[in-house]
Formats: sequence, C-alpha cells, structure tokens
Amino acid sequence: MKHRTSSINGEQAVPDRRRYALLIPVLAVVFVAALDLTVVAPILPQVISDLGINTVDADRYSWIVLSYLVAYTVTVPLTGRVSDYLGRVPVFLFATALFAAGSALTAVSGNLTEMVAGRVLQGLGGGAMLPVSMALVADVTPRRSRAEALGLVAAVDTFGWVLGPVWGAGINAIFDSWRAVFWLNLPLCALVAGWLLFARRGLPGPARSGLPNLVSASLAAVALTAISLALSSGGEAGLSAEQGTRALGGSENPLAAYRWPVLALGVVALVGFIVSEARSRSPLLPRHLIRSRIFQFSSIANFLVGGALITAMVNAPLVVALLADEDDQPLLSAVLLGSFTLMMTVGALAGGRLTTKSGPRLISAIGLIVAAAGFGIMSYWPDDLQMVWMCSTMALAGVGLGIVIAPIAESAISSATIEDYGVASGLVLLARLVGMTIGLAAVTRYAVERLEMRTSELPSLRPMEGETTAEYFLRQQEYVEENAVPLTLDVIHETFLVAAIMCLLTIAAVYWMRQRSGSQEEPAAG
Repeated sequence: MKHRTSSINGEQAVPDRRRYALLIPVLAVVFVAALDLTVVAPILPQVISDLGINTVDADRYSWIVLSYLVAYTVTVPLTGRVSDYLGRVPVFLFATALFAAGSALTAVSGNLTEMVAGRVLQGLGGGAMLPVSMALVADVTPRRSRAEALGLVAAVDTFGWVLGPVWGAGINAIFDSWRAVFWLNLPLCALVAGWLLFARRGLPGPARSGLPNLVSASLAAVALTAISLALSSGGEAGLSAEQGTRALGGSENPLAAYRWPVLALGVVALVGFIVSEARSRSPLLPRHLIRSRIFQFSSIANFLVGGALITAMVNAPLVVALLADEDDQPLLSAVLLGSFTLMMTVGALAGGRLTTKSGPRLISAIGLIVAAAGFGIMSYWPDDLQMVWMCSTMALAGVGLGIVIAPIAESAISSATIEDYGVASGLVLLARLVGMTIGLAAVTRYAVERLEMRTSELPSLRPMEGETTAEYFLRQQEYVEENAVPLTLDVIHETFLVAAIMCLLTIAAVYWMRQRSGSQEEPAAG
C-alpha cells in the first residue's frame, strides 16, 4: 500500500505519515523547551533557599531566569540560518543534546554558578529548537498548509511558556524536589533523538552550500549578553566599606565596578551588528521586512509587552516568598501564576477573534489598558498574603496581555510576503524575548538600586551600654528582619507600577501599527 504524499512547489515531498512522525517529536521537545522559559518561576524561592542565595541579591538570582532567556534569545536568529547550511535534523539533534546536558547540570547544581551554567546550556539548546522546527515544518509541509503548520508550532511554544509555572509547581509537588523538573527532560530528549534518527529518511538535504554569516550572529550575541549583564549589575548605594556587603546582608555584585565598560562593549557590538548587516549580501534579518514601519512598531510593542510580562512572572512569586511559609511557597506561587497564565491564554483566544472583527490597533489598545490597570492595582498589594485579591489582579493583568498577543503578531505578519511568514513569526518572537531579557535585567537593577537607597536611609544600630557582642548581633538580625520584608515589598510594588507604564507606552507603538492600503494577495501555491 502506497503512502499518500504531499507536493511542495510542484515536487513530491515527504509522505504524510512520515511527516507526522517527524512533527510529533519536534513539537514535543519544543513544548518542553518553552516550558523551561518560565518553569522556574514557582520554584524560584525554593531554589534560592537550597542554593544558599541571599534574597536581597536579586541581581544575582535573577540570572537563574535571565541566563536562559539570554541564551535562548541569542540562538533564535542564528540557528534557522545555520540549518539552511547544515540540514535541519543534525542541527535539531545537536540542540536537543545541548538542552539535555543543560538540564542535567541544572538538576545537580549545588551553587548559583553551576545553576546558571546549566541554564545557559538549556537556553542555547531550547532557543535553537524553535526556528529549526519552523524551518523543518516548512520543508515537509505543502504550501497550502504551511501557515497553519507554522501556527501550530507557535501555539505549542506559547502554550509551553504559559503552562511553565503550573508544570514546575506540579512536578515539584509530586516529587518533592525542584530538581525533578529538570531530570524529567532527559528521557524525553533521548526519546526524541532516537525517533528523529529513525524518521529522518527522505528529508531534503541542506538548502545552501558554504557557511552562514557568523559575524552578524556573533556580534548580536555579544551585544545582547553584554547589555543584559550591564543592566543587571545592580547599584551599590548601600554598600558598607567596612563590611564589604550591601545593606541587609547582600553581597557586592562582582560586575558592579565594570558595568559601564560592559555596557559600552554591548553598544559597540550592537553598532557592529548593524554595520555588518548593512554590508552583508545574505543578512540574518531581511532588509525589506526591517524597513517596514508596521513591522518596526509591532516589534517595539512586542518588546515592551515582553518586559511587562517577565516582571509579573518573576516578581509576583517573590511576594509569596517573602510572606508565605517555605513549605507553602511552591503551591501558592503556582496558584498565583496560574491565575495569570490561564487568563493570558483566555485573553489570547479572545484577542484573535476580536482582531478579525475590529482590527489590531483597537483590540491591542483595549488589552494594554486592561493590563496597565491590572499592574497598577498590583502595585497596591497589601503587606500580608491575600491570595484571592492577588490572584484577581494578576488575572486582570494576564487577560490584558493575552489580548495583545494576536493583534501584534497579525500586524507583524501582515507586513511580510507569504515567503517571509516564518521569518516574520520568528522575529516577532525574538522581539518579545529581547523585551523579556532586557526588561528583566533593567527592572532588576531598578529594584536593587531602590532597595539599596531605601535601606541606606535606615538609622544605624549602635551597641547599647552593657550589651554583649552576641546580644548586639542578635538585635541587628532582628532589626534587619523587621525592615527587610516591608522595604522589599515596597520595591516590588514599584516594579509593578513600572510594568503598568510599559503597557501604556506600548499604546503609542500600537497607534503606528497601520495596515497597508489595499489588500495583499498571497501568491498561488506552486
């Protein structure tokens, strides 16, 4: 019995049954990689405790999240092009191996350095999977079904990072260990690798010969990493010269003295990337797409949305960490983030339907106003744990951000021809990831500097007459505990207000997301 085959550009393509055999494992591992973008949010307090990290050092432990984001984002614009030269499956298998190695290192990590190293490897592998999987889908899917298949990849990826917090909390609760979240990645990666090796027969070979333009990719990687490091280096306003520590017992950031040179390196690398792209005959980013005004403002809007999104995902669980008992933190964090991500999914479905009827700009503006209202109310959270109220306000911010996803993506894709839909979709994702990366680094630095400023204003304790050294140290510890939680909560509330401002600023970018005059017809399928 012959398998029915699909035709791509008039040529016989991969048989349908083999195509499904390829896509199922690819989608599975893309889903898991997307999970790991946000899976640490509910388990972050427990990770911080187990690794012995001071809760004041936000610019240190934020790299448990930020390192994955940076590595993930760096690989997105590069690996799709690399797979054109080396083939989809070899690059995808290499990415899967990197992700598995990073998962294993993260699972056995005993300190922050090992944890960040593991997360970097995870991010490099996870970020490589998405564009390569999209390219693989384009290789094996007929043109008439290609947009739908690419949409499925994007949906799986989005659903993964939306479900990440619930997944992390659930696995942690079942196995009573946050490390199990990362150990479970290994058998899935092994299964996918074996499946792909078996099902790869009949795939088209590399689309290009020679080597890709690695100069632009390297410059982009250096720029993003250096700027993120500089922004997250933190302020040292409360640093005690005698103790060599920050106020409230925090330790000095090792990059604090070098943040301006590191930032300068990032800016120089960014300028070099722009020059390299302008001179390249095969740039990483299509010039006609980058020059499109609608695409430019769609990307700016997605960048700002990413910054607001990551602020909620990281800082909301920290409120739980400060107010809840340690045993209750993972479950309560999952409930809090679950209300946010669930309503974000609902908002995304509603936003897609409403955009068809009313257009992207109006629906985007409505979603952003709702999100800004949610973040604004979150900035007034009380200093005690009121889960019903906190979940309700998180849900309001989540549904607002969810509404925005579809209209911004639709605007960006509408500025591309059908041949560039995959590139446009990838760049939309890249803009959001860069927003999440830079936004987390910038908000973290803001929070650290504000906390240092607030704590430096506290009156210092002096030994009392007749007080022993042990009694003096005990009184200092009680003093720190009495002031650290309220001050830290105040600063977290301020970051929610910053997220609300990001949402309002995004409305200005949305205003310029104007549709093209006339309709753009898609080319006929070949």
